[in-house]
Amino acid sequence: MITGLPEKLRRRWDVLLPCLLFAYREVPQKGVGVSPFELLFGHPVRGPLTLVKEGWEQPLKAPKQNIVDYVLGLRSRMAEYMKKASKNLQASQELQKQWHDQKAVLIQYQQGQKVWVLEPVAPRALQDKWSGPHLIVEKKGEVTYLVDLGTARSPLRVIHVNRLKPYYDRADLMATDEGQEEESDPLPDLFSSTEEDALVEGVVLADCLTAEQKDKCINLLGQFSELFSTVPGTTSWCEHTIDTGDSLPVKSKIYRQPDHVRDCIKQEVQKMLDLGVVEPSESPWASPVVLVPKPHSKAGKREMRFCVDYRGLNQVTKTDAHPIPRADELIDTLASAKYLSTFDFTAGYWQIKLAEDAKPKTAFSTIERHYQFTVMPFGLKNAPATFQRLVNTVLQGLEAFSAAYLDDIAVFSPTWDEHLGHLWKVLEALQKAGLTIKASKCQIG
Repeated sequence: MITGLPEKLRRRWDVLLPCLLFAYREVPQKGVGVSPFELLFGHPVRGPLTLVKEGWEQPLKAPKQNIVDYVLGLRSRMAEYMKKASKNLQASQELQKQWHDQKAVLIQYQQGQKVWVLEPVAPRALQDKWSGPHLIVEKKGEVTYLVDLGTARSPLRVIHVNRLKPYYDRADLMATDEGQEEESDPLPDLFSSTEEDALVEGVVLADCLTAEQKDKCINLLGQFSELFSTVPGTTSWCEHTIDTGDSLPVKSKIYRQPDHVRDCIKQEVQKMLDLGVVEPSESPWASPVVLVPKPHSKAGKREMRFCVDYRGLNQVTKTDAHPIPRADELIDTLASAKYLSTFDFTAGYWQIKLAEDAKPKTAFSTIERHYQFTVMPFGLKNAPATFQRLVNTVLQGLEAFSAAYLDDIAVFSPTWDEHLGHLWKVLEALQKAGLTIKASKCQIG
């Protein structure tokens, strides 16, 4: 309650403490249903507002009462208040426990584990800050631990678990990013592609199609065989710009990385150099590299994806307000279709070139060298908007039977003959734009 005082009154908290306590004791408490003053004196206390009200109303003088009647009435009121308070307190505690148990998680620490400790800030005892790392010496109770604070005055202190949180070494946190499996950006899975991804035969044909329909599909897809490739295409229909205004270059330090992570980063960078996706750079901009675990790694093998942490760059980048479609509305659009086909781009973001003045801003550093992207990388603030704008432009005029959400395109039709015609128009539009798609992630039917 003291911390809720206005800033200009906090230095006088000791003078205001009696007023604060009186106000607290005068108000009925939610847990017990009565005020602390009523529990103590057996009757409501006349506070400043009550006196003002009585002065306005000019109440009659209270009738005289003998001492015996007063004491008996007081004892009766005290018993009534205590009974009411006990009943309300029990109900309140049960409700609070019910709400607390819904989200409560038992947190346990091991002896020797590093933790952060929430401590008051000296000399301001009303403010807290996290300090550490400190070592857990011993578990004293179910929710208390003996912690070595490393101070001369009180090196060891028993601290409640709510004032502790685990400490992680930088090497464990910064080299990899244990992100959620659902990804907001379509991160590239380019280097694990198979030969089938470059062949029309790799397209998945729905089991519900007849043999004749499948033959017609293969013949149609064969006319656009150049579309299917493991190498991302290059479109001239748009380029990605990064507007940072008058901001100075953002330079972030390289994250600490174990040896096996360095080797993985080196291999990924070399593959991107071979594809022409990145090039050596002398840019004053620099963003750190992180590795993100793939959500569907092979059994017994933890596969990683190369990413750049562009949070610093994104903070100074002006927002592109191009709208992204709502997924639920797209589902409603496709719900009535009898035939539905989907297409997925080959590392879609990499098929869009960067503007010349944007390339230096995408620079990233490894232990060995400094590089910059030549195509739109994953993780940029406005990358989804740029890609959605490109796809909308490519499919312009075809909205009656096609829809797109970032790098996923859906073609829908009420009849099979119409569906073949719609597929041909969409594939032709993609081919004119110089884009490529991944066969194994495409499905017809």
